[in-house]
Amino acid sequence: MDTGTLVDRVYQALREQILQGKYEPGQKLNLALLAQELQVSNTPIREAMARLERLGLVETVPYAGPKIKRLNVGQLQDIYDVRIALEELAVRLVAKSEDPDAFNGMAAALEMQERACNGDDPRAVADADRAFHDALVQASGNSVLLEMLPNLSARTRLLLELNSPLSKGMDREAALRGLQGHRRIFEALREGDADTAAQELRHELTRGKDRLVVQMTRREVA
Repeated sequence: MDTGTLVDRVYQALREQILQGKYEPGQKLNLALLAQELQVSNTPIREAMARLERLGLVETVPYAGPKIKRLNVGQLQDIYDVRIALEELAVRLVAKSEDPDAFNGMAAALEMQERACNGDDPRAVADADRAFHDALVQASGNSVLLEMLPNLSARTRLLLELNSPLSKGMDREAALRGLQGHRRIFEALREGDADTAAQELRHELTRGKDRLVVQMTRREVA
């Protein structure tokens, strides 16, 4: 098997295990045991662990090894605040774009999101939401944003999944609210109205941040 494909498989397996709550925040990870469970050598485990660390799910403690990262509410707010600021910059760059194809990716993502909202698959809704924001950043054409924002977007989605597991089912009202918000952002951008688009974007992401803060606070108190 190709090494890259094997690392991808191990990474996805470990990521899903973390999201499903198999490990507690702060729990140490035994690399040899993980390799045995997944029937691979230690090398793909280490490479997958490095990817999980970059994503913010794992941290490596000197002389102690990797463990599940414990994020507090303050760190969550910091992540969201940076993401909001950077995506607002992306919005303003897109609003000034003269590229006729700049909106194609967002239009396709909206169609994907509408189909997902009409179904009963919460993961499809989450994927479509991510696709819209990725397309927005792509349309900005800014290479630094393209490098920074996908990681922040992935980290916020993982936080959402950790605190609102997709296995609990689909929140149709929230899904439709997200779709409507994205439509408003899209229409404002097509009209070159950066202020309205930025306001809608900030409203959407702030609502997500506030919901997570409440959920994480409850978990910390419990």
